Amino acid sequence: MNVLFVLYGDLDSNSAIPLELHARELHRMGHRCAVAVPAASPRATPRGERALRVLAYEEALADPQAIFPGGAADVVHAWTPREGVRRFVTSYLVKRPTAWIIYLEDNEDWIARAALALGGMPGERVLEQTEAAIAIRTPEGMPNVLHYRSFIGMADAAVVIQPKLAAEVPPWLHCETVMPGVDLQAFAAARPDPHLAKRYGVVEGERVLVYPGGLNDFTRPGLETLCRAVGIINRHGVRCRLLRCGPVALDFLDRLPPETAAAVTDLGVLPRDDLPGLLALADVLVQPGRHDEFEDLRLPGKIPELLASGKPVVLPDTNIAFLLRDGIDAVFHHSGSPDEIAQKCLDLFADPARAAAIGAAGWRFAEQHFDPRAQAMLLENVYRAACESFDTGVTAQTWTSNAADTPVPALLARRLRLLAARAMPDPRARVLEGFARCIESALDRTRGLDAALTARIAEVESLKQRLDIANSRASAMERSLSWRITQPVRALGRLLASARGPRGGKPR
Repeated sequence: MNVLFVLYGDLDSNSAIPLELHARELHRMGHRCAVAVPAASPRATPRGERALRVLAYEEALADPQAIFPGGAADVVHAWTPREGVRRFVTSYLVKRPTAWIIYLEDNEDWIARAALALGGMPGERVLEQTEAAIAIRTPEGMPNVLHYRSFIGMADAAVVIQPKLAAEVPPWLHCETVMPGVDLQAFAAARPDPHLAKRYGVVEGERVLVYPGGLNDFTRPGLETLCRAVGIINRHGVRCRLLRCGPVALDFLDRLPPETAAAVTDLGVLPRDDLPGLLALADVLVQPGRHDEFEDLRLPGKIPELLASGKPVVLPDTNIAFLLRDGIDAVFHHSGSPDEIAQKCLDLFADPARAAAIGAAGWRFAEQHFDPRAQAMLLENVYRAACESFDTGVTAQTWTSNAADTPVPALLARRLRLLAARAMPDPRARVLEGFARCIESALDRTRGLDAALTARIAEVESLKQRLDIANSRASAMERSLSWRITQPVRALGRLLASARGPRGGKPR
């Protein structure tokens, strides 16, 4: 089977790690894999296996038939419904109707609104904006709050990174949970290397926490909380150091008490092969954060690796915590506060036997849920099911030549009507027809409101321009009138100046 992944970012993005592991295992199972990314990259897989061909979007779209030796993709795997991925898939399916699956790994609605807020459009004002205004402010690597749900609904199947995300998939789509794989052999528990500890500034007798992860607007609060927890641990008389690695230097250390900042070592970006050795130095591994709508519908990529290290893991009571047993497979924190995290770590430091048992149980959980071969087999089953139920005619009639210019909800309504016609006389066909009618009705209403709002904005802009012109003319008239009124005064001033003579002397 030829599998074409479509990734929203390059191979340095967090999502590329599980993608490459899936590709590696699929390759070992006899499948060919390629990935389309926004810009070309010469890198293959982290360990150099020729398991994954990398192409730029433009190259893949230029000749879909040439992506794989002897043929095009049998299935397209769209890695999250971001705008760049949506546009690529639209262009690709217009050229070549193909079975495709959508992959979900985040709360896309939360991300879409957060991205707009960072661009100056607060969440409570989003639905007051025109579609064009929202589109302009939505980067290619982010989901469009008005498009992504309809795009999900047009897939042939859906895959979610954790079970809770299945609620984001419409009922007419087949949906499976496929968790990320982790290299269990590479991350298996190992003895800490004292030379490595010394290189990273760990002194004898210090407890060690390790956090591998980048810094951005979403992770900054949790990272700062973790640093403050380290300070609290030290104030309890237990010497402790946090080793953090990842892109973007910590920019908040100057806000921390000096003794807390001194207990944090920011290692920057390390080679990925160095990560298992770094985790082996830890006494406890902590994933900060708290339960909220963003955290609950994702699976942080580091959690499988932390559990696979065999070290005790402290994590928030959210996302996949419902699959774990508190105090057995991991330790949960509930408020996410520095004091709570510090106390959880102190408890584990004080009971080495309990800490070791939790670490061992965490490894067994990782073996059960994150085995790369097992997860790739689940993915293979989804691909086969999507290909077996694929209808070339429905896809070709959905993704017509004008698809790129057609509103995304209209494409979804078109597809649902086509699926309903194929399913007749099955009673479920009427459900699909009902969904299509609701979408079309809402779309008509939205078009009307959007047109009225666009016209109103144009009127306001026109009035503003006219007001600016009027103000400019009034200012000019005011200056002109003032000039005429003060002309005699200026003439008298010139006369007096000339009468005084040079250097301001007395009149001659």
